[in-house]
Amino acid sequence: MSWIKRNLAFVISLAVAVALLIGGAVYLFSAQSEAEAASGELEAKKNEYDTLVKREPYPNAKNIELAKAEQVRVAQLKTESLATFSQYPAFTALDDASFKALLARTVGELERSAERRGVKLPSGSGSGSKYNFTFDTQRRELRLAPNTLQPLALALTDIREFTEILFSSKIHSLVSIKRTAIGTNETAGSGDILSKKVGTNTVVAAGIHPYEVQFQCFSSELGEVLSRFVAASNAYVLKTINVERPSADGAEGSAETAQPNPAMGMMALMSRYGLRPGMGTMPPATQPTASPPAASGKVGDIVLEQKPIKVTLGFEVVRLAPPPSATQAPKATRR
Repeated sequence: MSWIKRNLAFVISLAVAVALLIGGAVYLFSAQSEAEAASGELEAKKNEYDTLVKREPYPNAKNIELAKAEQVRVAQLKTESLATFSQYPAFTALDDASFKALLARTVGELERSAERRGVKLPSGSGSGSKYNFTFDTQRRELRLAPNTLQPLALALTDIREFTEILFSSKIHSLVSIKRTAIGTNETAGSGDILSKKVGTNTVVAAGIHPYEVQFQCFSSELGEVLSRFVAASNAYVLKTINVERPSADGAEGSAETAQPNPAMGMMALMSRYGLRPGMGTMPPATQPTASPPAASGKVGDIVLEQKPIKVTLGFEVVRLAPPPSATQAPKATRR
């Protein structure tokens, strides 16, 4: 102890040196592990770079220009594709009186169009009332909610456009039209209201409006309806089609019965009498022939009468939101 007291400064310096040596060793080991981790990450990045460099196509100036040209072509294709979809019509200054006038005018035009083309319309909800094309409630109410005027006008426009397609195809009769519910006074899934709701597509800012229409026609007129839907300016997406044929008593065509093979009948007849092919000849068996139906000879007899079919079409109308006006001032940005 006396030696430590005499050499206290030396002992303290020795302890500090040992502590520093231990700290240096710890720092060296930690730095070495970090260096190894950095080397591994650098090697992984180098391998990734080599993979990107050797990948085809190589990102040189020529390929970059081709990629830019492809981007322009894709943008042009998107613009042309969006042009096939119709946009929302603009209804300005729409109130109760203007909407009711629009509804009465549209219903009158559709009635005259159906009468001119010989299309039978369904009867209204009341006795002796006319068909209002799913707008019976709006015709009866005195006041309409302001937030329902724009959707109602849009639905009226859709119904007018695809109903004209049906009338132009000269269907026999219109059975029913169903649309989505608008407002709280219409119950979904009842009457002329579908249980479906209007959908949206946020990618192209489009609204998807489902409809269902039922009508009677011939098969040729159904083909005309589908052709007009395809060639229409609006975007109609056909989802379901259901065709109901007439009842059995009025069904066209008759069932065909299978005729037996004469060769098989001859073999069965020979085996019955113990004969085999080549042992002898037998007189050919006479097959009964059906006598053709006697013609009545009357002028105007109906040879083939086609019955109308009942068709139910479920489709969607896709409409794009109007683009922002070029004259619209941009919003001020905060600094």
